[in-house]
Amino acid sequence: MKTFENKIALITGGSSGIGYATAKEFLNLGAAVIITGRNKDAIEKASEEIGAIPFVADQSKLHDINKLYDDVSSKFGKIDILFINAGITGSAALIEEATELNFDSVMDINFKGAYFTLSKFIPY
Repeated sequence: MKTFENKIALITGGSSGIGYATAKEFLNLGAAVIITGRNKDAIEKASEEIGAIPFVADQSKLHDINKLYDDVSSKFGKIDILFINAGITGSAALIEEATELNFDSVMDINFKGAYFTLSKFIPY
C-alpha cells in the first residue's frame, strides 16, 4: 500500500544508516524523498541506489541549511515529512578523551544543525 503517495519527505543525513533505511521505507510507501549529506559522492551514490533526490548539505553550516530551504521550497513548494537525522558521535570514543574540537563538531551538527533546520522548516 502506498500510504505516503503524493507526500514529500526530507531526510537529513540520508546517505547511510538510519536515514538511508528510513528513506528506503518512505520510498516504498510512495513518498518522494529528498536525502541530504555532507559528502557529495556518498549522497549521490545513496540516491542512485534507492531512487531518492540528493542534496549536498552540511547541517552544521547555516549557509547550507538556508540553501537547502531555498532550493526545496522553490522546487517542491512544500514538504510533508521532515526527519532531522544527521548526526555524528565524533572521534572520541570516551567522553574523558573528547577534545574541544570534537565537542564543537558534535554540537554543530547534532544540536545547532537540528535546531536551525527545524526553525527554518517549521513555518514552511
